[in-house]
Amino acid sequence: MQNFDFALQVMVIGFLVVIFTLAGLYGILIVFNRIFYKKEQLKPAETAPAHDTAGEAAAEDEDRRRTAAIVAAVYSYMHERGALSTGSRFNVAVQHSGSPGSASWHIIGRKELLDHRKRLEETRRNKK
Repeated sequence: MQNFDFALQVMVIGFLVVIFTLAGLYGILIVFNRIFYKKEQLKPAETAPAHDTAGEAAAEDEDRRRTAAIVAAVYSYMHERGALSTGSRFNVAVQHSGSPGSASWHIIGRKELLDHRKRLEETRRNKK
């Protein structure tokens, strides 16, 4: 019975030490949080603009310029290769294997990847 009393005392004292240590660490975290963390001051909704129109306009203008540059580069490349006559329009089309309209593009792409992997594996096996 004496061992049981000693074990109970050690358990209670250990539990209290752990609880007080955790409470002290929590208190330290709260103190450091108040010292180092600064809350953001939110401006009232009336003073903040709804949209940054200048920034949006600049981004949209940059996107249009990038698109125009890409289209001009493709047009120039096709014109130099003779694939395009002067003053004609061109369309960009993606060619894929399979019947048109039979499946969506991601299924066709996945099928082509599997076919390429199969051919690569056959090539590796034939080398051995």
